[in-house]
Amino acid sequence: MTRFERLLTPSTTTCCVCDHPLSVQELEEFRGSVDDDLYGEVHCRACTEEHLVLCSECSGRYTADGFCGECAAREYALAV
Repeated sequence: MTRFERLLTPSTTTCCVCDHPLSVQELEEFRGSVDDDLYGEVHCRACTEEHLVLCSECSGRYTADGFCGECAAREYALAV
């Protein structure tokens, strides 16, 4: 029952693109699927898929520029 209640709990955060109010669950899912530098610009699921790109190296996190922070650091470390 706790899991069900968390799905419905609204947060004070809205999507920065479409102003859709996010639930606590949606906010946690967003933060788990994007690069750390995007936490300030919260997107709903639809806007995330439309306006951000998956990391071209790991395909595990959405990012604004093509590489997530972990992959960029790894690539930089290999180049040094």
